[in-house]
Amino acid sequence: MTNMVEEAFFVNALDTIYLKKAIAKALYSKNIDQLKISILLKLSQPMVSNYIGSNEKIPKNIVELAKNISEKIQKENSINFHTCLTISNKHLEGRYYIAKKNEIISDEKNRIIDNLTEAFFLIKGKDISGLIPEVKLNIAMLKENAETPEDVAAFSNGLIITDDRVTSYNGIRFGKSKHLSSLLLSLKNNLSVNAIMNIAYIKKPEKISFNYDYLSKDFKLNTQQKNIDILFHKGDFGIEPCAYILGADAVDVVNKVIKLKEELKLF
Repeated sequence: MTNMVEEAFFVNALDTIYLKKAIAKALYSKNIDQLKISILLKLSQPMVSNYIGSNEKIPKNIVELAKNISEKIQKENSINFHTCLTISNKHLEGRYYIAKKNEIISDEKNRIIDNLTEAFFLIKGKDISGLIPEVKLNIAMLKENAETPEDVAAFSNGLIITDDRVTSYNGIRFGKSKHLSSLLLSLKNNLSVNAIMNIAYIKKPEKISFNYDYLSKDFKLNTQQKNIDILFHKGDFGIEPCAYILGADAVDVVNKVIKLKEELKLF
């Protein structure tokens, strides 16, 4: 599941006070003290006390919404109230999802997200010891006709490693992995590549079956080759040596990583 959008609950301006009262009451009923409630709702403590002690009748739909929100507050421990101004004639009320323009999900973005998700499940649980870089392990994949990092998707905060195995991830987002995105965008003009994954440097690449070459210190392509599976960067001051697996998509990249791991066992 991705975290590309934020859940939002819209209420009529006249109902906002009712909603805060209902949330305060719901949280207080869960034995959350008034000081913490005042911090969570960004209200003064006397105001929270006033809301909790109020006997004013609150509309049933607002009470139900407050119950839903208070449960989320207990899990997330935060909430934000905003005034929404819209030029739409549509009356906004109820549950919606908010996304930045570059995060609106199109059919193409859905395919990329599905491909990255499939790639994750292919590598999940596999021993990739020896291929884990010092920096975060990640996979990036770009849209067709991609021009900026906003057109490239990657795993938010990278893939999570436990005991030399990929175990989980914290969502997939566009425009997040700046280094991989920038490198992938620069490579696509010369190579048939749509996805990339960073791994640890391999000391004896001549023994593997993949086509490989080297990047310059400033991460520029040095070769005229078109069919490259792995690019190596020897590192520089403050930059660890690393390697990049290239592929037609994220699944292709992960399959190469799995095959590479098997080959490395032989020497």
